[in-house]
Amino acid sequence: MPRRLIFLPVLALIAVVAGIGLMLGGRAATTTETEVIERMAARYLTEAGTEAARSDCEARPAVSDDLWLVVACGDYEYFVDAYGRLVHRNAPGVAS
Repeated sequence: MPRRLIFLPVLALIAVVAGIGLMLGGRAATTTETEVIERMAARYLTEAGTEAARSDCEARPAVSDDLWLVVACGDYEYFVDAYGRLVHRNAPGVAS
């Protein structure tokens, strides 16, 4: 067995890990605060019902190192990480 063939799986693994790293880094770099706030406001509108308004929502920086933004809409709070994903939600009547 040629010695070069031994290193092919290692090179393939390095290429896959580099690709995943570039993909995740690009996603974090291109997610804007506006996109996150709009997405959480849309979620709030579907969860809160007819009394809800988009203008009820505001965002602030998160205190935790693992989080990026806290979007507060009325009595609802949405905790968002650096990738724009919803990590936790506080809603009225729901124990957290």
